[in-house]
Amino acid sequence: MTEVQWSELQRDPKSVTALSLVDEFPWVDVLPAADRRQFVIDFSRAFLASAKLGQWFSLEQTIREWRNTAAIHADPELAASLRERIDRG
Repeated sequence: MTEVQWSELQRDPKSVTALSLVDEFPWVDVLPAADRRQFVIDFSRAFLASAKLGQWFSLEQTIREWRNTAAIHADPELAASLRERIDRG
């Protein structure tokens, strides 16, 4: 991903670059729209940082965390249980 593509992702999460990113990670489809936009932003930032550092841990962690979030959204019972726990404090 180039810096131009990164800028495009930041400016327009519905861009062709963003859509191709979502195609690469099909589990993104189960995320709510706001979370899909945030995934694109988080991914692009982590990718750029990792590329500049030459260390990919940050990108791997970002993908892992969002994949786990998608798994929660894909299971309505689990999502409801977790929301209930948060609401009870």
